Amino acid sequence: MRLQFSIPFDPAGDENSLIASVAPRPAVFALLLLDAAGRSAAAPYLGRTVDLRRRLGRLLGKASGTSKLLNLREVTRRIDYQWIGSSLEAQWLLYRLNRLHYPSLYRQRLRLKPPTLLKINLRNRFPRCYPTRRLSNDGSFYYGPFPSRLAAERFAAEFLDLFQIRRCVEDLNPDPTHPGCVYSQMHMCLAPCFGGCTDDDYHEEVARVVAFLDAEGQSLIRSLRAERAQASEALEFEQAAKLHRRLEKVHEVLKQKSGLVRNLRDLHAVIVVRGTEAKTAAFFRVRSGELRGPSTLSLDENVPSPIPLDRQLHALLDSLATEDTHAPALPPWEHLSLLARWYYSSFRQGELLMLPANQEIPHARLIRLCRKVLAEA
Repeated sequence: MRLQFSIPFDPAGDENSLIASVAPRPAVFALLLLDAAGRSAAAPYLGRTVDLRRRLGRLLGKASGTSKLLNLREVTRRIDYQWIGSSLEAQWLLYRLNRLHYPSLYRQRLRLKPPTLLKINLRNRFPRCYPTRRLSNDGSFYYGPFPSRLAAERFAAEFLDLFQIRRCVEDLNPDPTHPGCVYSQMHMCLAPCFGGCTDDDYHEEVARVVAFLDAEGQSLIRSLRAERAQASEALEFEQAAKLHRRLEKVHEVLKQKSGLVRNLRDLHAVIVVRGTEAKTAAFFRVRSGELRGPSTLSLDENVPSPIPLDRQLHALLDSLATEDTHAPALPPWEHLSLLARWYYSSFRQGELLMLPANQEIPHARLIRLCRKVLAEA
């Protein structure tokens, strides 16, 4: 992988004219260095800056004898750089560069941590739902990413009150002598520990949990509304009121779930951020949690032969969707970490448009988001 621009650097030359030729713009850069033996180093110095001219002047200017600031003038032989329009684009470029040049250290260098997910482990005889940071191809369902483990635990504790699957962590072997737990005594668990249900009954309840998470709660909401209407028609007002309170509980629980949280296989989205040039927008495509892009679209209407924006968007996003036909069963967790870091940032730049399971793209809405991003820029 090479950055867009590259210029040679001679420490014996005049760095002022060279640095002055670089625009004072945000960029990601790489300095090709020499090692202690005077040979080209395997890994360059990587960084990002809001003012490339100023940063290069500090790193490559003539060093003062008393200064303790990092100076790479004597060991630098080439400057590679690429302009950036957003923090997400900068993080994505640095991720790819660090992964290429520092394959064993890039996670530590970028301070990447596995995101928090909710997992339903289907390999267990009696599956349960719990937070995890481990992502593996074991046939389980994963939901996320959440902003923190605390947020995932809080949401899980609240929504599991609506169902009757177990909360205990041990592997269960149903035994009538098992004393059970407080959840079984409160009728909040089907109690497979002492044979309180059949395996089929328990798996049916797990299927209801999966349907709730996959449909963002709408499966349970529709069921409760239908039961409430049926109770009202039968003049069973106490039952109808009970169902209404349960429905309110569902809505309260769903308020604690971030809009980004999905089953990873259904985590499809388009991210719109500011482009590097004026009147341009950059797009990232999220397919099953995997980041792809960026691709740039110009919204400048002063062109000789304008092409309708919806046609341009369709071609651009299709190219991002088909750039790699070999999609992994689960996305790289680094992609989810970068996505969560951008989405949950207090200083987030850009817009996120979640897509349905069929990945149908509402082009008119996406064009409005593009204009909004450019207006904010």
